[in-house]
Amino acid sequence: MRLLLVLAVCALGLDAALKAAPQQPDQAPALSIERLREELEKPPPPRLQPKSPVPLRPTFRSRVEGRPWVPTLEEHLHKEFDLNLLQRQSAEWRSRCCGFNIGLIFEHIEKVRREREIRHIRAQIAHEIAVIEAATRKLNDVK
Repeated sequence: MRLLLVLAVCALGLDAALKAAPQQPDQAPALSIERLREELEKPPPPRLQPKSPVPLRPTFRSRVEGRPWVPTLEEHLHKEFDLNLLQRQSAEWRSRCCGFNIGLIFEHIEKVRREREIRHIRAQIAHEIAVIEAATRKLNDVK
């Protein structure tokens, strides 16, 4: 408690010293030390005492009156995968020819990618067959 008082006084003294007009360097520390001594000599403030005794046990109760609600698997699946009102409306508009079928677009992209891969493999096979035929011709010419 006394330490807190000393720290508070030091803080106040520093704050006042920073705001005060410039002083001569030899006098500034003597004044603050004197202030500290005066504050240390003062008696400590009285301790706070409660008017009634403080209860040592908590005075609350808790109990569970029912089971916690846990959704069934079916309810959870409906919540996760059923369409909401906006999604149903969008599906209805799409069924009336509005919007794009993204699935068809991705299928077309996949088909083009697959055809390109097949052309690349066929070109590689043709090149390897040409290399093999050239090597066999060389061997036949050497014999």
